[in-house]
Amino acid sequence: MSSSSNPHSPTATVMRAAWLALVACAAAAAAAAPEETAGGAGGAGAPGYLLPGDVRPSHYDVMLAFDVNATNKFPFFGVVSILIKAVNQTDKIVLHAKGYTIAEDKVQLSAVAAGDAGGAGGEAPAVTKVDLNDTYNFLTLSLSKELQEGASYRLTIPFSGNLKSELEGVYISEYKEDGVDQYLIATQFEAISARKGFPCWDEPAYKASFTVSLGHARAFTAVSNMPQTKSSSDNPLEPYWPWSKIAETFKLDSQAYTFTHFAQSVPMSTYLVAWVVSRFQHVTSPKHLAKPEFRIWARRDAVNQTEYASIIGPKVLTYFEEWFGVPYPLPKSDMIAIPDFAAGAMENWGLITYRETALLYDKDQSSLSNKERVAEVIAHELAHQWFGNLVTMRWWSDLWLNEGFATYMSSVGVDGVESTWGTARTDAAAHHAAVLALDALQTSHPVSVEITDPARISEIFDEISYRKGAALVRMMRMFLGEEVFRKAIHNYLIKHSYSNAEQDDLWAELTAAATAQALPRGVTVKTVMDSWTTQTGYPLLTVVRDYEGQTVGVTQKRYLSLGTSNSSASWWVPLNLLVPGAGGAGGRDQEPLQWLSDEEGVASEHRFKHAAKSNQWLLFNADMMAVYRVNYDARNWRLLSETLNSAAYRAVPELSRVQLIRDVCALAWTNVVDYDTALGLLKYLRMETEYLPLMTGLSALAQIDTVLLRTPEYGTFQSFVRSLVAPAYERAGGLYAKSIRDEDDILAVKMQVLTSRWACQSGVAGCEDNAIELFDRWMDSDSPDEDNPIPLDLRSTVYTVAIARGDAGRWRWLLARARAANVAAARLAMMHALARTTQPHLLQLYLTWAITDGSVVRRQDSAMVISAVLRAPAGFYVARDFFYTRYQDVLKAFSGQARRVGSIIKTMLEQFTTQRELDQFLEWKKENEKSLEEIKLSVEQAVEKTRVNIAWLGRNKDQVINKLEEFAEPCADFLWCRRAHVNYRIKSGEYLSLLNVDRLLYYRTIM
Repeated sequence: MSSSSNPHSPTATVMRAAWLALVACAAAAAAAAPEETAGGAGGAGAPGYLLPGDVRPSHYDVMLAFDVNATNKFPFFGVVSILIKAVNQTDKIVLHAKGYTIAEDKVQLSAVAAGDAGGAGGEAPAVTKVDLNDTYNFLTLSLSKELQEGASYRLTIPFSGNLKSELEGVYISEYKEDGVDQYLIATQFEAISARKGFPCWDEPAYKASFTVSLGHARAFTAVSNMPQTKSSSDNPLEPYWPWSKIAETFKLDSQAYTFTHFAQSVPMSTYLVAWVVSRFQHVTSPKHLAKPEFRIWARRDAVNQTEYASIIGPKVLTYFEEWFGVPYPLPKSDMIAIPDFAAGAMENWGLITYRETALLYDKDQSSLSNKERVAEVIAHELAHQWFGNLVTMRWWSDLWLNEGFATYMSSVGVDGVESTWGTARTDAAAHHAAVLALDALQTSHPVSVEITDPARISEIFDEISYRKGAALVRMMRMFLGEEVFRKAIHNYLIKHSYSNAEQDDLWAELTAAATAQALPRGVTVKTVMDSWTTQTGYPLLTVVRDYEGQTVGVTQKRYLSLGTSNSSASWWVPLNLLVPGAGGAGGRDQEPLQWLSDEEGVASEHRFKHAAKSNQWLLFNADMMAVYRVNYDARNWRLLSETLNSAAYRAVPELSRVQLIRDVCALAWTNVVDYDTALGLLKYLRMETEYLPLMTGLSALAQIDTVLLRTPEYGTFQSFVRSLVAPAYERAGGLYAKSIRDEDDILAVKMQVLTSRWACQSGVAGCEDNAIELFDRWMDSDSPDEDNPIPLDLRSTVYTVAIARGDAGRWRWLLARARAANVAAARLAMMHALARTTQPHLLQLYLTWAITDGSVVRRQDSAMVISAVLRAPAGFYVARDFFYTRYQDVLKAFSGQARRVGSIIKTMLEQFTTQRELDQFLEWKKENEKSLEEIKLSVEQAVEKTRVNIAWLGRNKDQVINKLEEFAEPCADFLWCRRAHVNYRIKSGEYLSLLNVDRLLYYRTIM
């Protein structure tokens, strides 16, 4: 539907009124029968890592008093009062708690009066013992007698502690305002950190309502999921924490302190509870854009960067309300930019928290790509208000129901309100690329994955849950059709509102809505989709044509990057076939959708008729419907390559060109096709004028770049890349234009940025010189922090070249600009570039800052800095050795964020190309096995990626170099051979050996 639709139309008003009635009923039902609405991951016979389920919560009163004072070590006091119901008779209450001190002598259990919320009256059992188990953070309360089955009780637990800066649970974030340190309190509870905020049933199936009260100094403002109801000086923590105790600890007078109270929430999972206590300011979105109140919060110095979010946010929310046919149920939506935030953003219901780079946009300091990211992240988090918040996966095994849908719907949302960007097409290509790479590893995992250790939940917040989930949602929308898909999604959201769901619940709604034409007779959505969600990987289809009989045979087998697969997995594959049109002139015809079942194409080929003539190509997976690769017979590859390398290359649709490039490069990598075929097809990129295919080709070549980078033959590879990128660089305007040619066309801007980056990296004449000239012009400015002449979208490339080609003085000058930057996105671009210096002492300093609290590198950016140095040619060895020798300090810096350590290890091992490097890592791994337990999957994937690199070099390097030399540019008498962005001028035929073979390279001219 159009984003210009009126949210206050009569139809919308009726729909919202009906929905609000449903909200009230759902909340009442949650209070009356929590065991039904919660769904229950636990229960009798539950696995040991889950709560037993004998007791379930229906409502929490969460009351906290904070002192946002660094000199006082940020103390807090808390009381949580929980309305619970005994599902079974039990003499124990088990919930979660972590990271604070329980006032054991004050823990109380009281009976709910007869007639109130299932209360039976009478005397409640006494709490006789309080025990905390560190393994699963179980807080076990032993009782003097059993709870009565079906009876309700009120459990009250006082607790206290000091806040830390670990970026999870309830934590402290720091920033500067007018040069003075300022602090705020923020929360990040997903996946299992609500227990760090207050004692609770911290599993997504235990939904309940929440009433939050927050105590703070009057100079601060508190916000939470629901609107504020009042502010009062009365202490709600009495009698457990009397004001005398709080005042003594906080050293505050009651006149300077207040408690902010918030309305009761709708039923939701604990990981969605949130609050922020800060000195921030906000802007309110125009009321005509959305029914709920929309506010955007930021630092006082950054609140002027909230305008775009205040417009795009309510527009996307309104668009989603109409798309789903399900109104947003809360009366307000706050979005707040946190200076220190581990994730990109978090979808807390009614209070969405973001990194500054994901919410704030300054048209004078932020690039168009920054603007696009803000729109996509906002749309992703708003999609979660339905997928994740309204309907929540029952257990983290089905995380993709949250993240896959939100990732896909973010593209739909942005397309709906920024229709000229082509976001849906761009994102589809990006999602497929990421999935095809990660899911080609033996160590990948299914979309719906069993999780038996809560500590490892963070590992599945990855490309499989997000991007493969999104790709599968898109595939279902395509094969079911728009009307069927939207009807089913609407029914799914209505049926499971304020409750939990598993993927089978989704399959049931999709099957019920499906028409006879959508699927083969007798086949359900579950039959098709279980083959994609319960198995790891994806298929490689091998296609062999009978050119005279106009038939095609198809077989399927799992594709692996190491090229060997003994897997018996098979899939239900939609065969979306495209052939040249009968009318010629670049036309094409899409044939009716066919299906390859999971029993077909396995032991023998599945053959069927098609319309392509013997001199015409055919192409599978048109519009990139599904996640799979296709290998054609040699003749069909030749027909496709000939078409692409002709003026008629656009006869192959854009997304199909993307797919062909990606497939032929991957299949050549694993020796399924030869590099004659792959590089012969890639030649056409010299003519390509569209961003997506060229980006795909260069991304595929980046894999070869990585493995050849530290070999003597790297110059040959660069020559080939120059031959592909130079024509597009000139057409797009490059750096020599010293401006963005078409600022209103996001794909044109992306093309100019992409070609400029690759042109400088591969040594296209004049590119680096133009970058240096632009940077020097900036350095000559009298007020560089206000006056930057470098075009916004080209700044990252210019910064990178300038630092790589510059000395320590230039590095420190850019560091000063980064320190002074008030726009987070602008600062981030500079931080990335600083990693490209060739000065070892500066790299060591930068890495040390990354693991040092209070340094120029913010905690949220620490992993980015280490990874950026690892990816830099001159920084790789420095960062690798730093990681090994300072590992214990790295662990300390990333306490509670094991996932970040896993990302660093992945980045490091992606650069490895020798058995010696791998053996060294494996030896180190043995010595540090215990600390790697939470990121075991990441480490296994990293090791496999290294094996992939080593195997490719052993199999393919010589033949690829020989083939690349056919395309290499002619050499002059002198060459500039670039490595680590340090120039070495070498006469023709000279061979320069740099002394340390392990750390540097051989360079030679290619003649």
